[in-house]
Amino acid sequence: MRCLSCRGWSRDVICPVCRETLLAPKVSTRRIGSMDVVSFFRYQNIDQLLLSKHKALGYRIYRFFGRRYLRPFLQAFAEGLEAPAHLLPVDDLPQGGYSHTAAMAHTVAVEKIRPLYGALRAQNRVRYAGKSLRFRLENPRDFHYSGPKGVDVILLDDIITTGSTLSEAKQVLTAGGVNVLFALTIADAREN
Repeated sequence: MRCLSCRGWSRDVICPVCRETLLAPKVSTRRIGSMDVVSFFRYQNIDQLLLSKHKALGYRIYRFFGRRYLRPFLQAFAEGLEAPAHLLPVDDLPQGGYSHTAAMAHTVAVEKIRPLYGALRAQNRVRYAGKSLRFRLENPRDFHYSGPKGVDVILLDDIITTGSTLSEAKQVLTAGGVNVLFALTIADAREN
């Protein structure tokens, strides 16, 4: 296949040279309420790659990001875990043939952190892309949790913008007897 950046031949969607020059992660932690959200890139630096999420190529891109950046982070985190935890993709309802959060969860799962598919679904299907915080707060996702109680979870999403989606997800999970350790995203859309 061809690298999406330089168009040279590559075994992956981004060749090793472009990975080193264009995709050097800058891990950051953002606090949303009482939850830490760990991100690996600024959204502005990889927006065109992330916008592919509902196209066929998006599946490969999201698995690439999960495998290259999120999985090593989770492997290191899992070494300190005494009890297993679950990786909970946020609203993993398939759109465009697959769910980008489920594809990432499948790719990044490690021995002590296993995916919990289909357990956290939004009842409100409104799109948040490009919308203000006010709009997001007036139109909550209305999450429904159907997974096990009394477990530790790590939330998984692609982008954090205002934090309203992850905050709402944490509230629903906490009310359902679930302990949210932190959230993990590929990119942070914060402007600064």
